[in-house]
This record gives sequence, structure tokens and C-alpha cells, in this order.
Amino acid sequence: MRSTPWFLFAALFFVLRALPAQDLADGWMYRIEVFGEIAHGSLYNGDSSWGKGVDFGGGAGVRPFSGRLRGLGFELRAGRLSDESAAGPSSSRLASHFIAADALYHFRGRTRVQPYVLGGLGIVNAHYTRTCSACVFNMDPVTKQLTPIPYQSDVQDSKAGLTIGFGLKLAVHRHVSIRPEVLFVDTTPGKGPNWGWLRVQAGVGRHF
Repeated sequence: MRSTPWFLFAALFFVLRALPAQDLADGWMYRIEVFGEIAHGSLYNGDSSWGKGVDFGGGAGVRPFSGRLRGLGFELRAGRLSDESAAGPSSSRLASHFIAADALYHFRGRTRVQPYVLGGLGIVNAHYTRTCSACVFNMDPVTKQLTPIPYQSDVQDSKAGLTIGFGLKLAVHRHVSIRPEVLFVDTTPGKGPNWGWLRVQAGVGRHF
């Protein structure tokens, strides 16, 4: 069921929120975090889907400030997505990855739940190949019969864009959190490919 991950995230949210926050008396402050992620990713070129499936990634972050700016952090992350599909005479293959630098704002609180929003810049590299054995036809002028012409499109490019997202950090330990998150990378502004990369993900972070 597609709703199962969201149900688990919601249940975990309320369970952790009800737990005592005695070990988080300082507002769950940390300076450095490393994290890994597994996601369901989808890459679009305009309105056309180029591929979707399991998407892996990870990164590291820092929260360098104290006082009023303690909620501000910065992260560097990367992710990769590959997909192959075939339907009738047509088949496609996608190999893509991105790297992004984001600023995060963690909403303050003394519970085990820290909502956050993020935004920044990312670079997407995608290699997409589509092959079709019977999509283009040539008509013989004598016999008037149509003959299929093998067709292949091969696109490989990189483009910078904007990132935006939101998520939760759910503390299971003072130094460990679970990170459900939604992230979108958009390369539409400017010339070049109009890619959109949507990730619905769950991660695990280790704090120092």
C-alpha cells in the first residue's frame, strides 16, 4: 500500500512526541550530522517521466550557530536514481545523480520532534536513452508498404537548479534521528533541460 510509509511516519511522530525529553534539555542541539537516505525518486523532463524507482543518497550537515540562530544549518548531499523500462517496441534507460547544497531552518522546541524546511542549489546530471524498433516508418514508393526504421534518442547533460523541501527529525536517541523528508530539485529556470526530481525519502542521521 502506498499510504503505509506515511502511516508509519505519523505513528512514529506521535509516539516520539509523547516520550519525555529529559535527555534533550538543551533543545536537542548538535553541531555536525551525517546521514543516509533511501527514497522513491521520480525524474521528469517537462511533463514527461524519464524514470522512477528506488533512489539512494546521503550527506553531511553542520549547525554552527548558537542563540537565536541555533536553528539554522547547512547541508551537502548527493543522490542517484536509475531506471529501465520496456513497453512493446520501445525501451528506455535512465542513469542520473545530483549534488545539492542547502540551508535548513529547524523550528525550535524541546521535544523529540524537529520540523525543518530547506532550500538551496543543486546540480543534476542525467543520461537518458530511448530506443524504439517500430515507432518511425518509411514508405516504399513502389510497393507502398511501410518499413519500420529503428529509432534511438540519447540525451546526456548537466544543469544547475533550485532545491526546496521539508521534513522532520525524529529523535530515537540523543545522537540518532530518523528523517522523513520530501525534496524537489527543479532545473526549469534558464536555458537547457527542464528537469524536475521529486524524492519522498526516509533517512537516518547520526549527530555529534
